[in-house]
Amino acid sequence: MANRGPAYGLSAEVQRKIESQYDVKLEQECKDWISAIVGEPFPEDVSFHEALKDGTLLCRVMNVICPGSIKKVNSSKMAFKIMENTQFFLAAGTEHLGIPKSELFQTVDLYEGTNMTQVLWGLTAVARYARRANKDLPALGPDLAAKNERHFDEETLNKGQSIVGLQAGGFKGANQEGMTFGRPRAL
Repeated sequence: MANRGPAYGLSAEVQRKIESQYDVKLEQECKDWISAIVGEPFPEDVSFHEALKDGTLLCRVMNVICPGSIKKVNSSKMAFKIMENTQFFLAAGTEHLGIPKSELFQTVDLYEGTNMTQVLWGLTAVARYARRANKDLPALGPDLAAKNERHFDEETLNKGQSIVGLQAGGFKGANQEGMTFGRPRAL
């Protein structure tokens, strides 16, 4: 990817806002979760970004959660191969775990390190959906809520038809009569 110079104006403001949302505690929780999934200590000699950047660790995590979900992990250090590993991880998350793409991060967020906050949130999404599929996996954050579908009989549904909602103007005769703001309009 191209080396980017410093951001100015709106771009700088957006980047500062993204960086201010970064949670070091959540980063440590993600490191611990990855270590528990893979069964090895998280690399301490490099930053969180550098440890995940090539995508091999992410692919290993996904293959533990969903065995065989990533068939080929690239070991090359070429940029497109590194990004392909991350893309394999993201695709396996959506295909095998059913994670919505909106809850994951984009490949460039991790590769360039421009939005590591979204990477953290994406990892917590993977953990939530993985726990839904297999409760034996370690937890990272809260579990997904279980579906609680309700079925009402016809009589209960009909009772709701006779109630006038507050949006319909049935609030004990309250209206805007007598309310004036400022001077009356001179015609």
